Amino acid sequence: MTLRCLPITLWLAASLAACAVAPLEVMPPASLAGVAPWAVSGRQGWMPNRALRFGDYATRDLKSRERDRTTACPGGCTHVDLGLYQRRYDDAFRTASQQLRFTLVGPAGAEADVQLTSQLDQQRRDWITRWFGVPTDFGADFTRQISVIGTVQPADAAQPGWRFALRDDGTLPLQGWAEDDTGRRVTLTPLQQFKGRDGRAATMPGFAQGQAFGYAFELEGQAVAAVSTHGAGTVWIKPDAAPELRLSLAGLASALLLRREFGH
Repeated sequence: MTLRCLPITLWLAASLAACAVAPLEVMPPASLAGVAPWAVSGRQGWMPNRALRFGDYATRDLKSRERDRTTACPGGCTHVDLGLYQRRYDDAFRTASQQLRFTLVGPAGAEADVQLTSQLDQQRRDWITRWFGVPTDFGADFTRQISVIGTVQPADAAQPGWRFALRDDGTLPLQGWAEDDTGRRVTLTPLQQFKGRDGRAATMPGFAQGQAFGYAFELEGQAVAAVSTHGAGTVWIKPDAAPELRLSLAGLASALLLRREFGH
């Protein structure tokens, strides 16, 4: 253990002792402070056929593959508008060594198909900018270090599908981006604050740049949702957001909550 890590380790040990009485409570962005948090169930100790649930949303038909290859995309793969690169994406998903797919069910029976894949080889990673149109302001490093790509496709064909890409190199906070077929873009920013004993926001002493308790989803510079990946998990989604946006944000939150459970 390096001296750099020692203060964080000691702090965590003290925090765990305190958590026996009061679990660490991750703080969402200030713009979501008035939004009721949804506790997540079904994430820890996950077993086959168990659903992930939070608020009005639940997963169904959750399937994961690792070090396996399929011969066909279930359900015909994604219908997100990827233009000429649709087939390339479907082939990448079909042959990926790690993949996760599930259906998210929301209020009034609304559904969305969510799929993500990791363990991309360099050739496929090089195609990412053309497949997904990754914004140039994310920089070349983001494209080179993308570790996960995926889509959220509402069952209602009138609703736009979303494509997303995540970078997680183990040293920096997971950086993510999602965009729908109409051009709306959501960026992920790390959650690094928790509720202190005095009830105010606090930050872990010596909190490293590569650590986060979860992520906020920012649309047009404003946080519209957030997910805590600490412990069992927590989700916040603005109640005044359009139902179709809420469904897709819930799909993104579910993908972040589940990716670690399957080694993504």
